[in-house]
Amino acid sequence: MDPEIALSFEALTKDASIWDEASDTLQSSANDLSGIEVNRGAFSFAAIDLADTYAELHTRVQQLLSDGASRTSEGADALRAVRDDFERYEDITQSELYRIWQPAV
Repeated sequence: MDPEIALSFEALTKDASIWDEASDTLQSSANDLSGIEVNRGAFSFAAIDLADTYAELHTRVQQLLSDGASRTSEGADALRAVRDDFERYEDITQSELYRIWQPAV
């Protein structure tokens, strides 16, 4: 295998692990946020609208973090799939080229 191609495979693997780490961080943040209770009683009666807005924001941010974790995990999986396809087809292509043409030595 060409060393440059091997390095490209390593880069795809490294990038996938970075996306995995981002996914883990986002999921951890979503989990931390889910532990926060939004209690309307913590707000004065004059700020009930603010309590409702806060609850909506809490729910929305938690959902965005969870969705982000899922999407970045899917991105990591896609990078690994691309790497696997490149590796598989690189070997096939190299074999086919060698079968039809061999360089003069």
